[in-house]
Amino acid sequence: MNHGPRNFVQEEYDKFDSSAKSIMIDHLLLKGYEIVRSDEDYHHDIVASKDGSNFYFELEVKVGRPFTSVEDFPFDTVSFTGRKIRLHRIKPFFYVIFCLDTNAYLYCHSNRIYDERYAKDVVINSKNRKGMDKMYRVPKEFCNFVIL
Repeated sequence: MNHGPRNFVQEEYDKFDSSAKSIMIDHLLLKGYEIVRSDEDYHHDIVASKDGSNFYFELEVKVGRPFTSVEDFPFDTVSFTGRKIRLHRIKPFFYVIFCLDTNAYLYCHSNRIYDERYAKDVVINSKNRKGMDKMYRVPKEFCNFVIL
């Protein structure tokens, strides 16, 4: 199946990437992590270290659907894009979705996300993307919600 919407959208990246990275880096530092890498290299957005182990993070920002918790998340599942499975194959990571409107985020580990039981081909019809895309729809109860 053709998955055209998987294409990278520079406009969205430019609008949200630096603010999402800054928020996550500050939060990780407060939690005792050291930032190993956060420069753009087309791999994981942030690599952080704690207690001698590296942790990998991929960040995304959702707009127009505010949430703060599993209770007010507007859907039964959380949709994670299939195009980031390439990063999972390099090194499993925490997939973080920010809601800048509420200063909250949710996260789920890629080991749970990229399970074919959750895979769905979805029609995308947004301003920047149109066509079929593979999404992984994980039950929201399997995600962790954080208010900053």
